[in-house]
Amino acid sequence: MKKTFAFIAAAVLLGTSAFAQKQNSDPLAALKSAATSMAESILGEVITQTVGYKLEGEWIYNGMASAIQTENALATIAASAYKENLDKKMNSYLSKVGIKPGVAHVLFNADGTFAITNGTRQIAGGNYTLEGSEVKMKFGKVYNYLSMTGTLSATLSGCQILFDADKFISFLGKTAKILKKKKASTNGIGAVAAQVNGLKLGFDLKK
Repeated sequence: MKKTFAFIAAAVLLGTSAFAQKQNSDPLAALKSAATSMAESILGEVITQTVGYKLEGEWIYNGMASAIQTENALATIAASAYKENLDKKMNSYLSKVGIKPGVAHVLFNADGTFAITNGTRQIAGGNYTLEGSEVKMKFGKVYNYLSMTGTLSATLSGCQILFDADKFISFLGKTAKILKKKKASTNGIGAVAAQVNGLKLGFDLKK
């Protein structure tokens, strides 16, 4: 990961230099160019580290993961307030349905099956595939064969898998229904999530 931080620092310096050269002619265009250059460089490094990442094994659920994926910088800044509120609601909701940090585990088996457990109780299970950084999870019959496609990325402590917000909230709603958590309604988090374009939600995992 030190390589990543050094790479990002270099990207920032290059972006700043490009901005300085163009700021006299067109400040907005220069800023956009510098930001695009930095994002492309950082994304390339992240992809390099994620491709070939080994997902197989047992992971500890470390908390909810979320991100806003949009090319509009102003929209990203405006959405940050909604995201902070959503993060709190999501972590609370996940705990209510039994997916608690440090307690819940996600197991990805070599035969392409997965299981989400809380202690000795299995919450969900199904089949998964990993192609590059794309993770596809298809749940079993009790989930009406719900399918979610997410993006895997490496973190300092393990990895994150992010899905489209609508799909992930649907997964939570079905989980609450199956576990008979009547007080765990997705209405609140769904309303907040609807205010944020490009929102991704998922799992933060560690070994």
